[in-house]
Amino acid sequence: MSSPSTSTAADEKKSQLLQQEYNRYQELIQELETQSSTLASQLQEHIIVDRSLTAIAPEKRQGRKCFKMIGGVLVEKTIDDIIKILADEVKELSKQRDTIDEELKKNRANLEKWISTNKIKVVKG
Repeated sequence: MSSPSTSTAADEKKSQLLQQEYNRYQELIQELETQSSTLASQLQEHIIVDRSLTAIAPEKRQGRKCFKMIGGVLVEKTIDDIIKILADEVKELSKQRDTIDEELKKNRANLEKWISTNKIKVVKG
């Protein structure tokens, strides 16, 4: 027969492990939310620049130069080249954001499942 102090110590240990697991889930979800937000901001910036450049009439774009930061280096290109680059980058950023959002959704569902499986009651203080 186990003594009350042994079961209390075991319960305390289990509580600590559950708390650590919950914290890991929360940190992962927070990191994914931050990544999604960063990608959303970058995507919005790319869209604004694309709209600004495509608003210029095609005949006025001819031969006009534009500068783009690529890998920390300012590169001179034509407006039409930059519009093509921006379109590709917008597609890639959208794809990355969709992937992150899907992973975020999956991790939130896993957390909910874990909470119900372990009969956790979240107390916010």
